[in-house]
Amino acid sequence: MVLEEPYRVFFPLGALAGIWGVLMWPLFYGGHLGFYPNEAHARIMIGGFIGAFAAGFLGTAFPRLAGARRWSGGEFVFILLCWFLAVAAWSRGSVRTGDVVFAVWLVAILTGMAARLLRGRRDIPPPGFVLVLAGLGGALVSALWLARGSFGSVEFWRFARLWYFQGFLLLPLMGIGPYLLPRFYGMPSRHSFDTSMTPPAGWWPRALASMVAGLCVIASFAIEAWGWPLVGQMARALVILGWFASETPLFRRAPQRTTPGAAIRWSVLSMAAGLACAAIWPYARIGSLHLFFVSGLGLVTMAVGARVILGHAGRHDLLGGKIVWLRWVFGLLLLAAATRMTSDFIPAVRVSHHIYAAWTWAAAATVWLMALGPSIIQVFRR
Repeated sequence: MVLEEPYRVFFPLGALAGIWGVLMWPLFYGGHLGFYPNEAHARIMIGGFIGAFAAGFLGTAFPRLAGARRWSGGEFVFILLCWFLAVAAWSRGSVRTGDVVFAVWLVAILTGMAARLLRGRRDIPPPGFVLVLAGLGGALVSALWLARGSFGSVEFWRFARLWYFQGFLLLPLMGIGPYLLPRFYGMPSRHSFDTSMTPPAGWWPRALASMVAGLCVIASFAIEAWGWPLVGQMARALVILGWFASETPLFRRAPQRTTPGAAIRWSVLSMAAGLACAAIWPYARIGSLHLFFVSGLGLVTMAVGARVILGHAGRHDLLGGKIVWLRWVFGLLLLAAATRMTSDFIPAVRVSHHIYAAWTWAAAATVWLMALGPSIIQVFRR
């Protein structure tokens, strides 16, 4: 069961890694951490928290979408071990070592996906999966580039960081979102096709549209990195809004109104708002980007994770209507993002708001774990 659905291991571990990643700040300010956690914190939240959810989702969904074999035992153990080693290295402040291990981890995931595409598959994945490969492949190259220690130029350094920290999940989300998110609203997807070994009619136009959207995001990274942050960030915000508005029912009247659907809608708006605020107030860029990361990527990660766990546990009855505990997670993440953003605008409260935001994020992840833990345990007992 774990090999068929590795999310059962990776999702809880990712939430725990995220809790550790945010609590590094209270530990540092309390004098219990021997290094400044800025770089380590960012990597644990991206590679540890979001990375674990990405591995669990892809390990579960991709073999099914491609009609291919599940993960092998060795594959599962190696990917899990690399994830642990990367998080452990970042936790010790060994950022470059963690980046190298993270790159090896990405190689393992991409190699497994490529092997299933080339041999033994019985279906072609949704057209947006080209962006999944772009997000993971670009993060792999970026991690190795940053681990070198010699960046060539500050522009390449900025570009690598943007792809590493933002493109790693944003591009896959834009790729798989049009296939997955319509289910949140009880609507059909234009990226869903009948089983076929070759691209069916209509597949290539959707794939090309995905490629164009991905290239626009990558171009916005380059524009920002090469000295035009206002243009790059605003362009990226517009691409995100335009893509999800045109390819998903996020902003349309839907037959189903659910808490996961509302959370996804607000997460996309938060991503765009975070980029816009960072462009408008560059002196508070880091705080503003926490709207993008915390109530954007973080919220969409937990909302999709919740739907995956409840759906595979056979609890579709819990997915409709109001999910009170998910609303608490939603509200706590918004509060954490707003608190962290405020700290950059009011320097006098910077330290206290760093601490408050960290504990608020940890509370949201704890609620998520407590609410979904029984569903995971119940399935393991079957």
